Amino acid sequence: MPPVPPFAVHERVRWSDCDPLGIIFYGAYIRLFEIAEHEMFRSIGLPFDTLRAIRGVWLPRKAFQVEFAAPAAMDELLTVGVGVQAIGTTSITLRFTATCAADGAPRATATLTVVCVDKPSITKRPVPDWLREALQPMTIPTPPT
Repeated sequence: MPPVPPFAVHERVRWSDCDPLGIIFYGAYIRLFEIAEHEMFRSIGLPFDTLRAIRGVWLPRKAFQVEFAAPAAMDELLTVGVGVQAIGTTSITLRFTATCAADGAPRATATLTVVCVDKPSITKRPVPDWLREALQPMTIPTPPT
């Protein structure tokens, strides 16, 4: 089982998230993980409007990988966790978990890598030190080897 991320939100599986059988459509996890990501940044005082408009940090998506454990059902309350798995020179990798809020049963895990870019040129730039520091409380501890 992957380590528990340091930040979580609760979100219900909506009708629009489901296929005709009433179970979550795989693409709906993107919405759920994005909610957790936004709220994590907001919780450290850096909502995306502040990051982009005030601080000039743009974080477009580079890679997204999901593994599914079990389907979630319509109206199921999920706990969606997120934390920082790694910060590279120009990139940040987030790790997500989605579990049933009632019993903790795993539903999905994912990683998302974003790249810090200069908006006008969309060229990579280093992750600013102030952002690294702000994300420190959201770092997922590395298990001992």
